[in-house]
Amino acid sequence: MMLLGLDIATTTGVCLLDGERYVFARAFRWEGKCSGQVFRHFRKTLYQIIDTNKVKHVAAEQPLRTDIELGTGEQDPETGEQIKTRPPMKTFMRVYGLCAVAEEVCAAHDVPFEYVNQGTWRKAFTGNGRASKQASLAQAQLIDRTITSLDAAESLGVAWWLRGHLDPRFAAPRGDLFEPKLAPIRKETPF
Repeated sequence: MMLLGLDIATTTGVCLLDGERYVFARAFRWEGKCSGQVFRHFRKTLYQIIDTNKVKHVAAEQPLRTDIELGTGEQDPETGEQIKTRPPMKTFMRVYGLCAVAEEVCAAHDVPFEYVNQGTWRKAFTGNGRASKQASLAQAQLIDRTITSLDAAESLGVAWWLRGHLDPRFAAPRGDLFEPKLAPIRKETPF
């Protein structure tokens, strides 16, 4: 069963799994001078990927919440506390628009689509729900050494979670003592 994992942003990670088999993980930077052009490029590319590969299920990392505050890495000289800021609304509009396009494309193909929390897919993929982007990249490189993009690596993590979500044989956390072992496929012969 073809599964697609997405890490949606202006540069979007896309990973395709075929059941137990890894197919590809790539990062796409959407072209366009305005959001409408970016959405159109994303729509055309995603539509083609789903159609060409006969994708049956899609999952994407949940987009950022609008009330999120991010550390700037700087400290307030008076209080010593880390200075926090919020991403500009333009960022949220772009990400939410891309998410809406992904949902629409999946609906056009009659393919189930769902969001997964970042901590949930990271726990399934790395064994740590608070793993860094670098840890996700390191885990992805165990599967495909050619992956260098953080976005591609994170899409692999989302696809990995989706596979475990749909098939309990793949649901055990990485490195779990009780991680299921897949039985080898045996061909039965009539004699």
